[in-house]
Amino acid sequence: MNTKSQPSPSPVSRPSSRKVIDRHLYVPHYLVVLANGMERGQSRIYLKHFGIGINEARIITVVAHSGPLTAAEISEILVMNKSITSRSMQLLEGRGLVTVGDSPRSRPITLTDEGYALHDRIVAVSLAREALLLDGFSPNEKTIVLGYLARMASNMELANAIDPLAVERGETPTA
Repeated sequence: MNTKSQPSPSPVSRPSSRKVIDRHLYVPHYLVVLANGMERGQSRIYLKHFGIGINEARIITVVAHSGPLTAAEISEILVMNKSITSRSMQLLEGRGLVTVGDSPRSRPITLTDEGYALHDRIVAVSLAREALLLDGFSPNEKTIVLGYLARMASNMELANAIDPLAVERGETPTA
């Protein structure tokens, strides 16, 4: 057995000219932290108290708000993978929370009375959590935050279409 201690690796110093992301000044960092934290908390609450996960709760709330929708429409609205939507729909249908139409052209999903009752419970918890998240914000500040978030959402397609090679060539991404 070697009793000599190994030298610890020295920290790598980065050149001052190297760009780094300071998470405290990077908007996507905060968006991800907020989204992950809210989703993780909601998932625990919904599983423990309602017996469904976050994906099922999201489907219930969008159908309650929009009326009958197809699985494809739900996937598009929620930006949810179609296979996840399908699995969630099977769970919701199996629990008697939704019905799926049998039209050959479209299969609209609607909430049952039990689905609406669960929806009402979900809404109460969701709005209470939102109020806690926005503690200290004025109604006007909430409106401003929603406006900024909506603008960012409208830029998502543009942000996702970026060409990394163009960025590496020093070209400026434009709208």
